[in-house]
Amino acid sequence: MDLPNDFQFSQSSLQDFETCARRFELRYLDKLRWPAIEAEPVQEAERLARLGTDFHRLVQQHLVGLDVDTLTATLDDSEAELQSWWQNYLNHRPKALDEAQIYPELTLSTPLQGYRLLARFDVLAIQKDGTFLIIDWKTSHKKPSRQALGQRMQSRIYPYVLATAGVAFNGGQPIKPTAINMLYWYPQFPDEPELFKYNRKKLKQDEQFLSELIERVKDAAQHNNFPLVENQKPCATCVYRSLCDRGIGAGLFEPLDKDLEDTLEVSALAWDQIAEIQF
Repeated sequence: MDLPNDFQFSQSSLQDFETCARRFELRYLDKLRWPAIEAEPVQEAERLARLGTDFHRLVQQHLVGLDVDTLTATLDDSEAELQSWWQNYLNHRPKALDEAQIYPELTLSTPLQGYRLLARFDVLAIQKDGTFLIIDWKTSHKKPSRQALGQRMQSRIYPYVLATAGVAFNGGQPIKPTAINMLYWYPQFPDEPELFKYNRKKLKQDEQFLSELIERVKDAAQHNNFPLVENQKPCATCVYRSLCDRGIGAGLFEPLDKDLEDTLEVSALAWDQIAEIQF
């Protein structure tokens, strides 16, 4: 079989393929959902996923103009953790937001290897000096190393998509890669943001890497070749492990080193159905 002509790649789908080709097939081609609990304890995992989603919503509402006092009042009955994240955001949020032109919850897409590649920014901030800052809110309890963050699919895809599809935000001109920065900001660690600067060399490297990866996906689809990952460590927290005879019990939540809203697909559940701005 071939990939559908209208298939849209995202950081989630490409990360899944890199982790396990079989997971990609089950999730994006067979469209199977939730055959197994992903992590234990379930209630705690769901709670933290919900908090992450609530935090993203609060920030988005604030950035589109809702009053701080009104938003704060909605948290009177919320968990102390969410209230703490919100106060950390109000007191320590990136200074670039104060004077920049802000585009929250912005989705862009760019053509690559005959398909669309999507990126959904929590915030795109266009600063007075003409630089562009992609901000991504991360609500995990454990902050990955800078090296691990830099190797994430998201760190490759987001700046690349902005550089190749952001002309509408730059007066009709392509955005220079050196004018793009990406910031990961953690409400749990408000004084420890991670900033990654982009450049033309990285853009070329990312284009080659992503093009080759998409070609691998296309080849796998054409030959119906989606093997299981050899290292079974990712299987412990994969919802499809029971379908692959790699266990029926959920993995423990505590060792997970990623955001719970991504882990449980709370915010990514309908990723490929998000409408994109196309160029």
